[in-house]
Amino acid sequence: MPAAGGLCHIYGVSAPPKIGIIRDQRFLRHLTGLSHPESPERLSAIYRLLDYEFPVDFPQPPAQPATLEQIEAVHRPSYVQMVLATARRRFTHLAADTTACADSCLAAWLAAGSCVQGVDALLAGELDLCLALVRPPGHHALPERAGGFCIFNNLGIAARHALQRGLKRILIVDWDLHHGNGLQQLFYDQAEVFYLSSHHLQSFPRSGDWQEAGQGPGLGYTLNLCLPAGFNDADMLHLYREVLTPVVERYRPQIILVACGFDGHADDPLSNLALSAEAFGGLAALIMALGPRQNGAPVLLALEGGYNQAALTACVRRMLEAFTGAQTHAWSARSGLAAELVARARTVHRPFRVWTG
Repeated sequence: MPAAGGLCHIYGVSAPPKIGIIRDQRFLRHLTGLSHPESPERLSAIYRLLDYEFPVDFPQPPAQPATLEQIEAVHRPSYVQMVLATARRRFTHLAADTTACADSCLAAWLAAGSCVQGVDALLAGELDLCLALVRPPGHHALPERAGGFCIFNNLGIAARHALQRGLKRILIVDWDLHHGNGLQQLFYDQAEVFYLSSHHLQSFPRSGDWQEAGQGPGLGYTLNLCLPAGFNDADMLHLYREVLTPVVERYRPQIILVACGFDGHADDPLSNLALSAEAFGGLAALIMALGPRQNGAPVLLALEGGYNQAALTACVRRMLEAFTGAQTHAWSARSGLAAELVARARTVHRPFRVWTG
């Protein structure tokens, strides 16, 4: 295993990237019920990894809550009032699969605020990469309702904030097992936000088909990659190398936001894919190579899914090792199945000439 900074040498960067992690014990106060997969223990396991096992000491500022204006730039006031009302009850069902306790409102406000906080740190040049270890997750939340364990759309709020800060080209990469229907809906008609999602189409929420490519000014700026069951590490790395690389090179994002879900791991209770922690390490290395290590676009990652504690912490470990250069990954993985998916994506998107040339 090469020493930290090894990837800096490979990519000709003289200084290691500035990496920060936003965490907060208040996220653990979001209680979802004894049998709910989105539990505080998943985040506690990652925090233990950082405190006792991972050798690098990252800056770890506490979370700051979003403002009401930032939340309502994405969510309807009536829905925000519904979330606020949960603070007066022991337990609330915001949706069939999304629950809240009296402290969940605060956790949701902090989760969204962490992503805004990360954007501001990146745009100020304080960090090159920021990992927001938050809960509840966000990419399924719609303007008017919760869903898929999500209360506020954390990265949607962060992207809207970045637009208000003057950015014109924001790339959102969503590698969670599930399609981020909330993120897609928010920016479906905008060229200023390019949304790329890889997901299993037959899993919740059963949206994000190949032909869903945007509308109006946003036509061609939504890219859905539908993964078959059993998709493995070589498939995933080949797919992302052949698709994400031209997207970044042609779209030239000013910031990259990653919906960072690990529920595609083979051991995850919700997964029907065959990914290991190595796949997520490879994705992280690719993001670094295309972002901070190549064109300077800073990266914000926000935790989404991942419901097996051992698999989740293994994935986060491999990702952090890729960010720090402590582990390299095979860039030459080849997959006939992935090549077929790349060809299909290019066929769908060639008329739009956004990333296909």
